[in-house]
Amino acid sequence: MPYAVRLHDERSAFLSLEALVWRDGPVCPHCEERSRIGRLSGLSSSIGTWKCYACRKPFTVRHGTIFQNSHVPLHVWLQGLYLLMSSRQRLSSQKLGQILGISVRTAWHLKGKITAGMAASEEQAEPLPREARPPIEIRAPLPEATSPPQPGQAVYRARYERFLGALDNLASPCSDSAFLDALHRLLSRPSGSLPQSHSSTGEQQLQLSLFDEPEQPLERCQQNDARL
Repeated sequence: MPYAVRLHDERSAFLSLEALVWRDGPVCPHCEERSRIGRLSGLSSSIGTWKCYACRKPFTVRHGTIFQNSHVPLHVWLQGLYLLMSSRQRLSSQKLGQILGISVRTAWHLKGKITAGMAASEEQAEPLPREARPPIEIRAPLPEATSPPQPGQAVYRARYERFLGALDNLASPCSDSAFLDALHRLLSRPSGSLPQSHSSTGEQQLQLSLFDEPEQPLERCQQNDARL
């Protein structure tokens, strides 16, 4: 499955998102160049970085999305999105942080950005057609460890195992469709147009239980399945 969405490490997450966003190949977001671009693979280059040799600017597939300018790795964003969609956005920031191996404050920020992005795109993005949905390899076996191990490999593996363990209690038959629909909606809305999701006062109110918010049914997923 060359275009399957995989979330187990950073490189796979970037390749998955690039296949979804750049259906006809990468394009520079600065000058829209399509041919004179190349992937940067040096040791000093971040995973997923490209360079446009027309305007001489680097870029990634994160550009123009809610993932842009975030210190949170892309695979963590995608795993967090999948967990929130599986739990109907009721997973607390504390539990989300424990699963993803990030601080409660970072988990709160991630959850707030996703919630605000979903709310902002509620009436603007159409559901992703079923025929356009790529397969998702969530429970595929993790790749064999390489020798010597790649930087961050142990962290990726431990995080993915916690992620899979959480899905045993959260995932539903609608999870894959809900995740892809949510990702489609988030990628369809420019990051700069998102409203502020929390006030400075609300930032101090950290969520401390597993499910501590009113249930938000996955109506879009259920309605799509009902029509098919």
